[in-house]
Amino acid sequence: MDFTGIDKFSLLDYDGLISIVLFMPGCNFRCPFCHNIESVVDSKTSIPFDEILAYLKERKNVIDAVVISGGEPTLDKDLINKIKQIKEIGYLVKLDTNGTNPSIVKQLVNEKIIDYVAMDIKNSPSNYHLSSGVNIDLNPVLETISFLKENNVDYEFRTTLVDEHHSLQDIIEISALLKGSKKLYLQKYVYRDGVINKNLHPVSLKKATEFKEILSKNIDTVELRGY
Repeated sequence: MDFTGIDKFSLLDYDGLISIVLFMPGCNFRCPFCHNIESVVDSKTSIPFDEILAYLKERKNVIDAVVISGGEPTLDKDLINKIKQIKEIGYLVKLDTNGTNPSIVKQLVNEKIIDYVAMDIKNSPSNYHLSSGVNIDLNPVLETISFLKENNVDYEFRTTLVDEHHSLQDIIEISALLKGSKKLYLQKYVYRDGVINKNLHPVSLKKATEFKEILSKNIDTVELRGY
C-alpha cells in the first residue's frame, strides 16, 4: 500500500522534534469529525514508498522524526517492513493509531522499531460508536490501551472533544478507563470542509478545563491542545 499524502515539515506532530508526517489511506473508523476523509481515506493520490525513502535520505540532516499517520496505518500489511526501512535511515518513528490492531502495535514495540505511539481515545466505552462512526468490538482497543499503560514505549492518549459527543459522564468513564496512564491530550475540535457531520461544535474552554480537572485525578498529565 502506497502513502497518500505527506507533510514535509511539522513542528506539531512529534513534541519537541521536527518531523515529516506520512499519511496512509484506508480506515476502519468513520469518525464524524475526521479531517482526513476526503484528503486521505478517499484520496486518489498515491506516493510510491521508494520515492518517500529517497526523500527521507535527502532530508536526514534536517528532519528528526517520521510520523506514520492516516487513515489507520496498521491496516497496511507491509507497515512493519516500511517502518524498518525508515528506521534503517536513522529516524525516530511515531505511530498514530486508533488501537484496533494491538498485535501490530505490540510487534512494533517489541522489535524496537517504534519510538512513540499516539492513540486516539474516541469516547467512553458506552459511546465509542458515536465518535468512531462504526460499531466495533472494543476488546482490541482495550488491549492496546492496557499494553501502552505498561510503559513498554513512550506514548500519549488523545481525545478530540466534541460538544455533541462528550458529556460529563463520558469524561468520568474515560477517566476510569485510562486510570494510571501517563499522558492524555484533550484536543479542540476544529471544523473543516469535508467532515462527515457538519453540525458538530467544539467543547468550550471552560468545559474543557473542567474535564481536564476530572481526568487529572487518574492520569499523570492531562493537557489541552488547540485551546
